[in-house]
Amino acid sequence: MQQYLYNYPQIMSDSLFTLYGGQTGTSTEAQREIAYTLAEEQMVEYLGSYLTPTLVSGTHFWRGQKPLELDYGWVIQVHSVSLNSRDWSNGCRVESVTGCYAVRNAQYGYLDVAYAVQCGGCQGIVGLPPYNVEVVYTSGMATGTYTSKAMLQALTIAAQINLNEIDVSLSNETTGDVGIEFFINQRYHEKRVKGITTAFGNSALAQRVARLVRKYRARPGTAVY
Repeated sequence: MQQYLYNYPQIMSDSLFTLYGGQTGTSTEAQREIAYTLAEEQMVEYLGSYLTPTLVSGTHFWRGQKPLELDYGWVIQVHSVSLNSRDWSNGCRVESVTGCYAVRNAQYGYLDVAYAVQCGGCQGIVGLPPYNVEVVYTSGMATGTYTSKAMLQALTIAAQINLNEIDVSLSNETTGDVGIEFFINQRYHEKRVKGITTAFGNSALAQRVARLVRKYRARPGTAVY
């Protein structure tokens, strides 16, 4: 589980929400802010990347020559790489040393750090092999991506699902966003196509959110050998 760093919306606002079809009902401004923030947090969880450029850090176990898998994808910039010995008594920090590390795949968050042990005398300080690697980097998407129509439509739907849980005037029969597989009423019945459960839920609306932004997903948890 990765911690989410914001407690207020970075993208969504009342004007964008209503422009893309959001229904405010009897909700207050504070309640809508909660819904917007939850929608953006769910989006980060689903995509595996921050939306707006965000400075993050993480500690990773050393895996030899294989690329380091960062917690988030869509890497904009790597600021520093720190190597540590097993007992943490020795460490070496590498900043802006050309050729010491490189982003193999920015979208998926793969970082090559094999050469970092030879930079700035790190090998002599930390020893081989290093026990773990700390990376400080910026994760986020281009402005045109996180403000694209597909992204804003997806965030609006996700925010609406969350707002429906808060404002009962917006709920339809129940506040829960239920994913229905089989429905029957008197002589009419229907069985819907099965979907998958995502960070947004498993309802038809949640599935639409996922479809709108699936092309932007990062997969930092998938190893490349």
